[in-house]
Amino acid sequence: MESKDGKSTSVDEKQKPDTTKLDKSKLSDLKEKSYVTRQVETSVTLLDSPENDIVLEALLFISKYADINNNNLIYLIKSGIVSKLLNSFTKNICILRISLRLLSVVLSTDDGLYEIDQDKYDDKILEISNMYIGHKDGFVKEYCVEILAKVASSCRVTTIIFNTDLFNPMFDNIKSAKNVNSLYHNMLLFYKLIDAPAALSALAEYSKFDTNIIIAHMNHKEKKVGNFALETIEKLTKYGLPFLQESFKKFGIMEKMFKILMDEQKEYQHSTVINIIHNCLNSEETSTYFVESIEFLELCQWVKNCHPRYLLPLSELFIKITNTPDLQQMLFDLSVEESILYFFRLKHKDVINQTCRAVSNMTAHKYCCEHMLTPVVAETLVEVLERQNDEEDPYNQIAWKTVFHFIRRSVNGLTLFMEKKIKPVLLDFFLNKAHLVTEETYLMIIEIIFRCLVHPQYQEEFIHKELLQEVLKLFKESENTVVTTFCCEIMTSINHLNAFRTFFLQNGPLIIINKLKNLKDVNLITEILYFIFSCLIYEDIAMAFLHQGLLQVLKTFDEYISYNIPILKKVNNLAINYYLPLKFYKTGKLEITDKLPNKFYVINGIWCDTFPFIEILEMMKVTPYPTIYLVDYSYEVRKGVTLEAESQETLKSTTSLLSKSTDSNLNSTTLSRISLTQSPSVFDIKYGKISTDIFLPRYIYHLKKYDVFLQGPMEDRIRLLAEYVDTLLCGPKDDLSLPQKIHEYQLHIQCLKEKLGNNIIPIGFLRMGFHCERALLFKALADKICIPCSLVKGSLKIYWNEVALFKEVDGEERLQIYVIDLMYEIGNLMLVGTKQANKYCNLN
Repeated sequence: MESKDGKSTSVDEKQKPDTTKLDKSKLSDLKEKSYVTRQVETSVTLLDSPENDIVLEALLFISKYADINNNNLIYLIKSGIVSKLLNSFTKNICILRISLRLLSVVLSTDDGLYEIDQDKYDDKILEISNMYIGHKDGFVKEYCVEILAKVASSCRVTTIIFNTDLFNPMFDNIKSAKNVNSLYHNMLLFYKLIDAPAALSALAEYSKFDTNIIIAHMNHKEKKVGNFALETIEKLTKYGLPFLQESFKKFGIMEKMFKILMDEQKEYQHSTVINIIHNCLNSEETSTYFVESIEFLELCQWVKNCHPRYLLPLSELFIKITNTPDLQQMLFDLSVEESILYFFRLKHKDVINQTCRAVSNMTAHKYCCEHMLTPVVAETLVEVLERQNDEEDPYNQIAWKTVFHFIRRSVNGLTLFMEKKIKPVLLDFFLNKAHLVTEETYLMIIEIIFRCLVHPQYQEEFIHKELLQEVLKLFKESENTVVTTFCCEIMTSINHLNAFRTFFLQNGPLIIINKLKNLKDVNLITEILYFIFSCLIYEDIAMAFLHQGLLQVLKTFDEYISYNIPILKKVNNLAINYYLPLKFYKTGKLEITDKLPNKFYVINGIWCDTFPFIEILEMMKVTPYPTIYLVDYSYEVRKGVTLEAESQETLKSTTSLLSKSTDSNLNSTTLSRISLTQSPSVFDIKYGKISTDIFLPRYIYHLKKYDVFLQGPMEDRIRLLAEYVDTLLCGPKDDLSLPQKIHEYQLHIQCLKEKLGNNIIPIGFLRMGFHCERALLFKALADKICIPCSLVKGSLKIYWNEVALFKEVDGEERLQIYVIDLMYEIGNLMLVGTKQANKYCNLN
C-alpha cells in the first residue's frame, strides 16, 4: 500500500497490529506480516547507532521484513538500506554476517543492483572482494561470494573486482567447497568474471586454474551444480581459446559429452551438451581427436536408433569429421558411413540437407563412395531434388552437390541415378533454374549434363533442341571460362550425331567464330579449336566454318598463341586443304597429292574482298570483276562418259583420226585434229550464271580412250599431255607474234565473257591461253589420267606445274621434282632449282 505521503507500507498505519489475527486459510496472510512503516523506518535509522546491540536488533527486524516479499525489498532500497548495510562492515562479526546476508537479499532485485552500481560504492565493493579473499569466517566468505556473483552482472563492477585477483581463491573454493550454495555462487562468480575483457587471456597465467575443476562437478549430486558446471563449460568452449580447448581435450570433453547424451536419465542436460559439442567442433584442438574413442563408436551405433530430435544437431558432428581428408580412411574402416546413412530415415529437409553434406564429404573416398551409393540412397536423393518451396535451400543445391559427387566419383553413379528417373528433374533444373543457383552449383549441373551427353548409353536420349539451344546460348553469352569450356566439350562429344549437326548448322558456326575472335585465354581457345578440328571431317560444317571466315580469324592470333596452341596450325591446314580453291587462293600452290574437286576455280586477277565461295558466286547478280577460270567436273560426274548427241559426230571423226595413227606416231598435228570440237550450243549457255563445261569431259574422255595417255613411261605421258594442252590453247593461228597473240587472247576472253554473260569461264571453253590457262588445264587433265602434278602460282601471272619423277643420280635412283614447260619447249622437263627452271618460273 502507499500512504498519502508516498511511502510504502504493508498495512494502514491506523490499523492496530495487535488486533490483527492471522488467518492461515488465506494465502495473502501467509505471505505478508503486518509491519508498521514507522517501525521499518526507525529500524533503518537505528543502523547508524553506535550501539551494536541496537544495530543487531534493527538488522534482525529488517531481515524478517525483507524476507516477506519483493515489495518490502524495494521499500527498503528506497529507504537507503544499501548504504547503511555497507557502512555496517566495521562492527562485530554478528552484525557483519547479517549485513552481508541482508545485502545479498537486497541485491536479488534489479533495483538493488542498480543502486549499488555507482562510483561511491566502489570502495565498499572492493572491501567485500577483500573479505572474500582473506576473511577467516566461512559465513562471511559465503555471503561475500553471493554478493560478488550478483554485482558481477555489471561490466563496470566486474572490471573493478577483477583487479583484486579473485581467481585463485575462487578456484580453491570451487575445488574444495562443501557447501552447495557456496559452490554454486563461486561457480556463478567465475561464470560472470570471465566476461571481463582481460579475464580469458589472464586465465592461462593462474596456476590454480584447471578446467578439470569444472568438469569434476558435471556429475554433482545436486542438479543445480551439475547443470551450472555444464553451462560454464559451454561458455568456455564457445570462446574456443586454444589453451582452454587443449585442456578440455586432455580431460576428454567430447567423450564425456557423448556419454551424457546417450544417457536418457540426463535428458535435461542434453541441450547444453549439444551446444558444447558444437562449440568443440569449431575448435581445431577438439574437433576430431575423439574419432577413435569407444564413446564415439558407441555414439555411431546409438544414432541408428536414437530419437529423431537428435539427428539434426548431431549431423553437424558428422559433417565436421567427414570434411577432414585425413580421417576419411579411418571413418571408412570404422563403418561410420553406415551411421550417416541412417540419418536419411528422417524425412526432414534440414536433416537430409545436413546428411547430404556429410555424404558428399565421404564420397571423396572412392571405396566409401561405392559403398554408400545404394538404390535407396539414390532414390532418396532424387526425391529431395523434386522437393519444392524449401525456404532454407529452395533449389536443393546441397542435394545436387551430393548427386554430383556420386556421379563424378562412382563408376556406376550415373547409371544408378538414371534408373531412378533423374533425367526429367535434371533437364528441368538445367533449363529453368540453373541460373538461380550459386556458381559452384551451376558448374556442377553443367558437368552432370556433360557426363550424360558423353555417355554412349544416354547421348541420344538427352539430345533435344531445347538442351542444345541452352548449351549454345551458354557458350555464346557466358563470361565464365569454365562454363564456356564445358559447353565446348559437350559439343565436341556429340558432334558425330546427326541431330546435333543439323541443329548446329543453323547458326552455330557463326557463334563459334564470333566467340573465337579476340579471345586471349589459351585453354579456352584450345578447346574451341579442338571442337572445330573435330567438325572439319563433316563437309557441311566445314564449309560453314569457312564461309564464316575461320581462316581470317585464325590469322589474327599472334605468335604467342600460335606457339602455345599447336593445334591452331593443324586446324588452319585442315581447313585450307578441305577447300582447294581457297587453299590455292591463300597459298598459291596445290601439292602433287591434291586432286581437284568437282568444281575448282582460280581467280586470275586481284581480288580485294573476302574469298568468294562457289555458292556465293552462283548467287551473285553481277559478274565478278576479275576473270575466274572454272574447272568443272560435274558434267562428267553427273552423266559419266555418256556424251550428248551433238558430240557423237565429233567423237567418231576423232576416233577415225586416231585409228589411222599408231601410238608411237601420235604428234601435235594429230592432237590438233583431235581437239577441234564444235562450239557450244546456245542451249549449253546459262547466260549470266555459271555455265556447265561440256568440253572438259570430252577432253578427258578422249585421253582415257587411248592407252598412249594412260600407259608407258611417265615422261612420255607428261610430254604428250603437254603437247595436247598446247594444241588446245594455241589458238587458230600459230604464226602470230607474241603481242598479236596477247591481243587475240584478250579478244577471245572478252567474247567468251559476253557470250556467257559472266566473268566465270569454264576452262574447257578456252581456245587460247598462256601460263595460267595452260597450267590449270594441264592440272585438270592430269588428275583424271593419273599423272601426279602440282599447280603453282608465281609472280607476274606466272603459273606452272611440277611433277615428281624417279631419276638415277650418281648411281642411285632418287625422287626429283621437275617443272613442265608448257610455253616454249613444250613438254620439256626442267629440274626445280636449275637456272632454266627458275627463268621459266620467273624466279630470278
